[in-house]
Amino acid sequence: MQKQLAVSALFYFIVCSVSAQISSFTPKKIIGGISQKLIINGNNFGANQGNSYVSFNQESGQYLDAAASKALKYLSWSDTKIELEMPVAFSGKVKLNINGTDFMSGDTLKVTANLGYRSANPMVYEYLTNNNNRGGYTWYIHKTYWDIPEAKAAIEAVFREFRCKTGVNYILAPFSTQVGFNLGDTFNVIAPDPQLGPVGYNERLWTSCILGNETFYNIKSHDLHMSTSQDWYYGTGVCPAGKTKFRYVLYHELGHSLGLGHVNELGQSMFPSVSFLPSNTWSGRDSITSDERTAISYFINLSQNFTFRACGISPLSKVYDCQDVYGTNTSIDNVKYSPLTVYPNPANASIFLESVNLNLNETQICIRDYTGKQVIKTMYTEEGISVADLREGIYTIEIQTIDARYTAKFVKY
Repeated sequence: MQKQLAVSALFYFIVCSVSAQISSFTPKKIIGGISQKLIINGNNFGANQGNSYVSFNQESGQYLDAAASKALKYLSWSDTKIELEMPVAFSGKVKLNINGTDFMSGDTLKVTANLGYRSANPMVYEYLTNNNNRGGYTWYIHKTYWDIPEAKAAIEAVFREFRCKTGVNYILAPFSTQVGFNLGDTFNVIAPDPQLGPVGYNERLWTSCILGNETFYNIKSHDLHMSTSQDWYYGTGVCPAGKTKFRYVLYHELGHSLGLGHVNELGQSMFPSVSFLPSNTWSGRDSITSDERTAISYFINLSQNFTFRACGISPLSKVYDCQDVYGTNTSIDNVKYSPLTVYPNPANASIFLESVNLNLNETQICIRDYTGKQVIKTMYTEEGISVADLREGIYTIEIQTIDARYTAKFVKY
């Protein structure tokens, strides 16, 4: 018998592939959303970007997807260095995708604050404006907190902190309110919310105005909800066991009102948790952090210096006296006061206004009832103001400019 031996030859092919590598990046600590530059160094990135991209960890726990990552603002791309504007992100490894293959950095990029935007390239924001004709926004304290001296003092202290640290023109109304949550009434209120699940919640109403090829986004109103299910501690320093620190929650929610998003860096006021571990290990602090201050101040500067002028929009004004949370002082030495005439008075259908020193056309006016509740907020025109839907009673008209306050009363019958 003859045996046949089958001999199979094995051929090995060695495929040489070139791997990209991130050797370093600068800075190691960064703020997302304020146009800060991140520089990534390494090798084999490719001579140009092509289909490659850089991605960052997000609050969802996932990395920014390919489409969004490719849409970021890349300042330069070479085989050994990438430069781009840092987007909103959570701290984590930097991911580099080269033609479909992922490579991760060895070090962790720390994102200490995030300023939210509508578009990352270019970065477009929802700006703050001169909403109250006094240079910024007026917030109303609900009677529940107004009648608790410790709560009212806590709100005043938090507003003072933000005004002095960031320059935001937020003031408090000099009287309380009992209005509920309704963004449509443009009544910015800090109030208890018995329906709220989390300890605090900020909601904002934005609007847009189009002039030519430009669309301008701005914040029209805010509401700040505070849970009634909490045993609130209104004081400073470390919160007693079993209680929730009111001031610290207010820091967090006002941060949202100024465009700040969450971060996962321990010690920051914008960490998602505000009353449990780990945040209760640092909530004894009674100030915002330097990174939060930097991000908000950047936003305030943008809101004070935009050039868009349409739809009655004007920039946020600078704060004159940051300690004056009720805005009783102004930067004008000779404040002008002028009588405001209302006719007919009493009125049933419409009223008209006259003023010696004030150009009333397209001026924002506010009408309040006898309790101080805002019932009408509108722009004045030559057609006057309809008051037909108001109940019978005495009403106050307010017009507030940066250097004067005009008021008058009328009777609706």
